[in-house]
Amino acid sequence: MSKSPDYFNSGVPTGQEAWAKLELSSQEYRKNASRYRLRYLTRASGFLAPYMILWLAFLAIPVGWAIFLSFNDGGVLDPRYWVGFDNWARTFDDSELTQVVINTSLFVVLAITIVFGLAIFLASLINNHRRGENFFKVTLYFPLLAPPILGAMIWHFMLHFDFGIVNLITRGLFGWEGVNFLGKNPTALFAIIAVEIWRGLGFWVLFYLAGLQSVPGELLEAAKLDGARGLRRFIRISVPVLRPLFLFALVIAIIMNFQLFDSVKILTDGGPRMGTATIVWFIYRRMFAFQDTGLAFSASVGLLIGTMLLTLLCFWLLGRGRKRES
Repeated sequence: MSKSPDYFNSGVPTGQEAWAKLELSSQEYRKNASRYRLRYLTRASGFLAPYMILWLAFLAIPVGWAIFLSFNDGGVLDPRYWVGFDNWARTFDDSELTQVVINTSLFVVLAITIVFGLAIFLASLINNHRRGENFFKVTLYFPLLAPPILGAMIWHFMLHFDFGIVNLITRGLFGWEGVNFLGKNPTALFAIIAVEIWRGLGFWVLFYLAGLQSVPGELLEAAKLDGARGLRRFIRISVPVLRPLFLFALVIAIIMNFQLFDSVKILTDGGPRMGTATIVWFIYRRMFAFQDTGLAFSASVGLLIGTMLLTLLCFWLLGRGRKRES
């Protein structure tokens, strides 16, 4: 049915006129845009509010207060008074703190190197031989389910010089003299490293196994057809794919291992002769045994700064590697 010409002149807007009426002025556009942004921020703030409250209450405020107390003496159970940079000067002059920094750095380097090497090796074996995969996953991950103190106590009853299971077996079956695993250096430090490797190996095996299973199978098959062997395929294909994953794992491992305390407290309590003392153990002793709060807070803030610098270094290496690949 055709429309008469009067229909178009009857005041009913045409399509072009209707679209023209939908256009907003610049003032109306700014007003609506600001209203949309406010609604968006209000909704986002509502979702983030529970986390931000907990973050402020249990992280930001305590860290800020610890930084402030590092320039004071006292402030926990007794009144505080301002000492400026005296506590920080003491951190550079304290021979015990220098020793625990060396011990912790040595532990971090050895523990991360050994556990990452073992984890990548075992993850590659499980990835290539799938028979019994679930059994090995559960077996390797099981030690991580035990609390750190319980794991340290298990190893204490294994390595103790007088009643440890290892020494009882070696004395009873072979007639050997007992090995003082926890009372001599450097065997005491190696015992601490062994405990932490035993606890964390399963986690890192599953971590790297997930990364290896994400490597495209087409690339591995193509390399295999070209004659590349297993080790060469791993180095040329799997390692570049795992590089971002490895650097992220390195950040997590550095943060976790610099906080070592439980195993040291249970097995050696920092001995022998401060040979296994770590930074967190030193902070604990200064805070609760000697009530030297100023040095304890300055050492804890120094640990935070050092960990953050190492983390930023790892992320810088990650970003540099990505730029080089692109």
